[in-house]
Amino acid sequence: MERKLEIVPAITDAIAIGVKNAASLVGAVLLWVVTIWIPYLNVGTTIAMNTLPGKLAKGEIINPLFIFDSVYRRKMGDYFLLEGLLAMMLLPAFFFLVIPGFVLSLMYSLAVYIMLDKDETPMDALALSNKATYGFKWKIFGISFLFAIVIALTFAIVMGIVGLIDSSFISFIFRIAILVIACSCGMALNAVIYRNLFLAPLEEPAAPAEPAAEPEAEPAAE
Repeated sequence: MERKLEIVPAITDAIAIGVKNAASLVGAVLLWVVTIWIPYLNVGTTIAMNTLPGKLAKGEIINPLFIFDSVYRRKMGDYFLLEGLLAMMLLPAFFFLVIPGFVLSLMYSLAVYIMLDKDETPMDALALSNKATYGFKWKIFGISFLFAIVIALTFAIVMGIVGLIDSSFISFIFRIAILVIACSCGMALNAVIYRNLFLAPLEEPAAPAEPAAEPEAEPAAE
């Protein structure tokens, strides 16, 4: 798979993946919300939620209950270390007229997915994210920006149509449905970016088939 990131295919792919997995993602989000107040458990569930783009990128079937797996709580140290490193880099960078902080945020946008998906150390995950996003930062920004516009326009159009129906209940249902699909597709967009920029280079090309050995010529009869 070639390492590339194109705007229209990325957005359409993200919408397809988001809609397909909307039910599972909503289930995971709801479980995370209702348990976020439970100390210690909430750390594991939050870390688990950060693994969703990696799972979507590989086409895994998501069971919402996976967020309670104890394996994610064991990653607590690395997770907080990575978030701390990012905060120490981004906060000072944003003081330099915002742009350096914005560039760094794009540079390290894949770090948490790489660390959790590939079990890398925080420092290695940062370095690999930097390498994966090199030359693609503004394309990541452009895709994310256009995706937000598509979602906003879709919301406006649907709500304009729903506004013709004199029912606040139907309007409420449509608002919730659009919000759910938008969140699912947003997570799927992160999955597409992660897949195309990081997972693609890891796929080894198939080795060329060796030519068949030519049969040895039989000695001529005397």
